[in-house]
Amino acid sequence: MLLALWILTAFGIALWSLCAWGLHTLLTIDPAWLNDVNTAVAHLPWGDWLATWLPGWQDLLRLGIDLTQAALTWVGSAAPWIVWAVWGLGCVAMLAVAGLLSLLLKLALPKTAPAARAA
Repeated sequence: MLLALWILTAFGIALWSLCAWGLHTLLTIDPAWLNDVNTAVAHLPWGDWLATWLPGWQDLLRLGIDLTQAALTWVGSAAPWIVWAVWGLGCVAMLAVAGLLSLLLKLALPKTAPAARAA
């Protein structure tokens, strides 16, 4: 039972680390890649149909892209440090919970009596 608990804890920490690494990678990418979205949108095959139903959608999309670039530039400078601080706190919390559950399991499981010696 204890082994299963610690295996699950190790799996949780590995998953938590993968998520933190992915978020760190996304936040440190240069937001200039969003400029490519504008060129891709200009060549959409169904852009005219969309303009019929949503007039001004390209201007709205450009505004959204500009706002996203500004937000990623602002967040991207401090966010990697925050991501790793939250990762560390999460790992410590998972290890603390696993330790507490280990203690509770040790106290709750019945103790096995030592085997009787043959005389």
